[in-house]
Amino acid sequence: MNGEKIIGNGARALCAAVLFLITMAIGLSACGKGEDSGISTEPMGTQQAQKTETVNPLTGLPGFSQAAVGKRPVAVMINNAPAARPQWGLCSPDIVLEGLAEGGVTRMMWLFADVQSIPKIGSVRSARHDFLEMAEGFDAIFVHWGGSVYAYDAIKQRSVDEIDGMSYSGSYFYRDHSRNVGMEHTGCTDGERLAQAIEKLELRQTANQVYQAPFAFTEEGKPKGLSGGTCESVAFSFSNAYTHTFRYDADSGLYQNFMNGQPMTEDGGKQMAVTNVLVLYCPVKSLGDASGCIDMDLTGGSGIYASNGTQEPITWKKGNTPSSPLKLYAADGTVLTLNAGKSYIGLVPADRQGNTIISDKKEL
Repeated sequence: MNGEKIIGNGARALCAAVLFLITMAIGLSACGKGEDSGISTEPMGTQQAQKTETVNPLTGLPGFSQAAVGKRPVAVMINNAPAARPQWGLCSPDIVLEGLAEGGVTRMMWLFADVQSIPKIGSVRSARHDFLEMAEGFDAIFVHWGGSVYAYDAIKQRSVDEIDGMSYSGSYFYRDHSRNVGMEHTGCTDGERLAQAIEKLELRQTANQVYQAPFAFTEEGKPKGLSGGTCESVAFSFSNAYTHTFRYDADSGLYQNFMNGQPMTEDGGKQMAVTNVLVLYCPVKSLGDASGCIDMDLTGGSGIYASNGTQEPITWKKGNTPSSPLKLYAADGTVLTLNAGKSYIGLVPADRQGNTIISDKKEL
């Protein structure tokens, strides 16, 4: 009897062990399917990267701050008069947009996807209604120091979220007098001040869904070549006094900006360079006032896109509504895919389209 009891207990122990192993095998099989288990078989480092890796919606580049995901961009009006050069922070924006103000002079609007990333920038300058309309097309918070009567009327009529240095000098804006230039060339701000302004003024921070991914991008490090052929440089002009030449540097994969034949640099000497150069042609007309203000037709038109040492003709569209987003299209009518990186957008007068020169030869 004792011998039989020992054998019985051993059999029961053996059966229990077998059942445990079967249960474990079933569990592992379920985990292998990746369903309902909540367990990943990927290395921990990979899991962490997937959780934290985010992409800048204005550049397509990874490493974007999680805190900025889904937030509205900031658009800042920047002076481009000779006395304002070199600008503070010229190389920092995700997108530099340039167009005429009046008298053949251009102004820039710098777009940042993450307000916290903005260094000292300036000089901040007054608004023009065309730039305001471009900012609205990105659902951006508009930053300026003063403005034309047309810009102020549009801000009021459309209840645009904006931060004006005329109202907040000394708090969210300040002046740098180190250059001994006119007062209008001294206005500055930065991300810390603008983030405080956005909070204090209770401006909407979350971007509307339709604006959260304004452009399509290639994967970082895998730039595409464009269909129009080689482009070692592209030159164009806004007026006789404001011309740009972007020259391709194969080592960096960037187009370096030369203004009026000279390197366009930020304060400190670093030259502005971008992955994408977009020249968008638009009709420009005078508004006939004493200030010489102009109006750009921003409904759409043709253009040139240069990137990765190549170029192609494109079309663009914004539509009749100020809040309509900017849309870019390849020559075949499909949505244009930009190479991942920073961009320059020039709103060039249509009557100067014939002055654009695309070269397939390197500069000597």
